[in-house]
Amino acid sequence: MSSKYRIHAVLILMALVIIFIPLFNERPNKEKAEAASAASGEFLQLVDSGKLAESWRISASLLKEKVSEEAWINQLKKIRAATGPLIERTEKEMSYSTEAEGSGEGEYIRIVYDSSFEAKRDTSETITVMRDKDGTWRVAGYFVK
Repeated sequence: MSSKYRIHAVLILMALVIIFIPLFNERPNKEKAEAASAASGEFLQLVDSGKLAESWRISASLLKEKVSEEAWINQLKKIRAATGPLIERTEKEMSYSTEAEGSGEGEYIRIVYDSSFEAKRDTSETITVMRDKDGTWRVAGYFVK
């Protein structure tokens, strides 16, 4: 490939990146970000203190439709047995979207935390918060890597 075509290919790729990256990494406005952080914080506080049933009860209706309370509690017990107690958690990133895989249109905010647990030091926690049917922001997903 000649130098001329490589330059054009690079410019086209850069244009596509500039166009599409904001669609996937849009930052929520301040009000939405604060509401999502508050919902996430309340949820994580319950999980960290072992109040797993309560964490399910305050979750989004979408989560409750997909996962029973019993399954939720059992899964979180397995996760926390593998990680141990929380040592430290820091918010790493937050992004906003109007759709989530398998969940249809709505308002979703994904919050990623760098976390350290007693048995698993270098961990990432991802919380998906959504605006529920009543307009309240609630946790719709929790994943630990």
